[in-house]
This record gives sequence, C-alpha cells and structure tokens, in this order.
Amino acid sequence: MSTALFNAAPRKSLVTHVEDEIRAALIEGRLEPGTRLVTKELADSLGMSITPVREALVRFAASGVLTAEPAQSFRVPTMTVAQYSEISEIRKSVEGLAAFNAASQITTEEIASMKILLKRYLAAKADKDQHLALTLNKEFRFVLYSAARMPTLLGVIELLWLKAGPGFNYLYPETQSGNGDHHNYEDLLIALHERRAVAAREAIEHAIEDGARIVIEALQRREAQPVPVK
Repeated sequence: MSTALFNAAPRKSLVTHVEDEIRAALIEGRLEPGTRLVTKELADSLGMSITPVREALVRFAASGVLTAEPAQSFRVPTMTVAQYSEISEIRKSVEGLAAFNAASQITTEEIASMKILLKRYLAAKADKDQHLALTLNKEFRFVLYSAARMPTLLGVIELLWLKAGPGFNYLYPETQSGNGDHHNYEDLLIALHERRAVAAREAIEHAIEDGARIVIEALQRREAQPVPVK
C-alpha cells in the first residue's frame, strides 16, 4: 500500500482525519477493489497511533464500505456486475435528482468553477494522469450536487460513491481516448447555464450510464477469468 495515498494528520480529531482521508481515497477511486488496509501500516503512514485508525476503519466496515479481515486488516470489497449495476441505477436516480434541483439553484460562480474543473480534468486525462483525473472528476460532480442545496441527498450520493468509487479505476485507460464524458459534461454545463432542469438530469444520467458500461465490461472480463487453483 502506497503511503502517498494519505496525508499526515492536522490538528483536529484524529479519527475524523483518518475518516476524511479514507473517504477521499475511496470516492476519488485511489483505492482499487481488493486493496488491503492494514491498521498498523496505515497508522504508520499517517504518523499516529493505531487506536484512531482502527476506530475509523471499523466505522467504514460497519457501513459496508470496507470489509473486516483477520490480523487487524480491512479490505476494499471487490464488486460483481450485479452489484455495480444496482448501484449505478440508484445513482442515476439520486444524482439525476440533484442535477435537476441544481439547475435552479446553482450560481454563476459555481458554473464557472465547474468549467475550470472540466478543463483541468480533460487535461489530466490527456496526460494520462489517472488519479488526478479521478480527483477532478469528483470535484466537478460534487460542485453540482452541492448546488442542489439538499444536504441529506448529498449524503446519500457520497455513500454511493464510497461504494462505487473503487470501480472507477476500471475507467482507465479505456476512456483516455473517449469523448463521452466530455460531451455529457458540456451538455450539462449548457443545461445549467440555461436553467433547463430536465436536460441537466439527463446529462448526468448519460454520464453515469457511459461510465457504468465501461466498468461493467471490465468486471465481466474479470468474472470470466478462471479461478486459480490453490
């Protein structure tokens, strides 16, 4: 496990810091499916004792985001085609609702921020910087979802991204030469500028569908591989 995935703790609740770091790594797709998180290793990389790290990991395991394993370790779950398909369908509903409501609430400053993030995101993809692209994609989407001014809905979306995020790793390098998300995001920005709620919802639904198609194809290839004989 790379220690570069996480940052050292600031002067705030240590458990909260660990949770924030793991949450960001999951949502941004920096932790791949199947990644093993060893409590002591993670504590060492964060420069803190085991106790707050264990507490944070246990909380994520309790919500089903991580699975607990022996020897004080946890794992990012692998995902089946059926599981990812279900999450994607739910995401279309809730993220589409957020986009629909954001169309009437979003400010010109937030739209301008999304335009800048989209430009940086496309540049990161062109440079084949997977982790930066995933990070910028998350920031772009959550400016939109925050603009809906629905904090409960935002929490639901975040939980779904925690579960789906590790699968985002499968988006690369498949999408490096693709323009699907580019067109979807351009359509979204136009819809937001023109305050067209239905069009904004449809653009996000299409973005989720396009991404899910790539991830599901990767999962299908993985499921088709023969299981190694132990």
